[in-house]
Amino acid sequence: MTSIPDLSLTGETQVAVAGDWHANIGWVQQVFPFLRRAVPGIRTVLHLGDFGYWGERSGHGFPETVSYWARAAGIERVLVTPGNHEHWSSLDSLFAVSPNRPVQIAERVHVLPRAFRFTLAGRTFASFGGAASLDRDDRVPLKTWWPSEVPTEADVTRAIDGGPTEVLLTHEAVDGGTELVERILRSNPLGWDEAAIAYSALSRERVTRVYEALRPRVLAHGHLHLKDERTSKDGRKIYSLGADGQDGNLAVLRLEDLRWTWLGDPRAWKRERSKL
Repeated sequence: MTSIPDLSLTGETQVAVAGDWHANIGWVQQVFPFLRRAVPGIRTVLHLGDFGYWGERSGHGFPETVSYWARAAGIERVLVTPGNHEHWSSLDSLFAVSPNRPVQIAERVHVLPRAFRFTLAGRTFASFGGAASLDRDDRVPLKTWWPSEVPTEADVTRAIDGGPTEVLLTHEAVDGGTELVERILRSNPLGWDEAAIAYSALSRERVTRVYEALRPRVLAHGHLHLKDERTSKDGRKIYSLGADGQDGNLAVLRLEDLRWTWLGDPRAWKRERSKL
């Protein structure tokens, strides 16, 4: 059996978790100073996808901007579970060169492959990235949309074969998730057509199978741009994170007991600071 990599940093007791950023530089310029002050000593950010990677050359683009602000905040790494709105052609090429290993896209930014397992301070994690783009028909195939954004059956099998985990990181939501997410999925407020709805349902069904098989104590996901949470009857937690420009984009996960704490809005902190 393949050993699970230990990505622990010495003395690390908690990590930040972030929802979608969509290559929003202005948001990142607020997030990292906020994290440095709100959670002194934080060293790792677990990002839940729609990070905003579009195949930039090393040293350029949004990933390098994130590295700059992470370095300024004393944050050593951003570990990305990729979303649907990433340059999947570039990611596929990078993952092919280094199978089943994180790939570095900037000094402090690493992207995790699907079904990647790791440990932090003795806690087990699994990353299962990707999701369905509901706006697929508005995008250009192989330029702004790639079929590999959605997990395959082989990806599902590989994830399930790894056995249970304590924390599951996804971009896609699961069926039977939080109340607000379920409400959005039922009501279809943006009026997506049947093909888009079916495409989304296929992606969620696959991620849901992984969730049910791995039975994590904590599932954290992005994608729907909603801050919400749910506790199931058996005590398992699901957290849906907001996107850039929204409350609920940031949280802290304490590794000792997997306690989750929502962080405030970085913009509110900046407004209060400006009054001083």
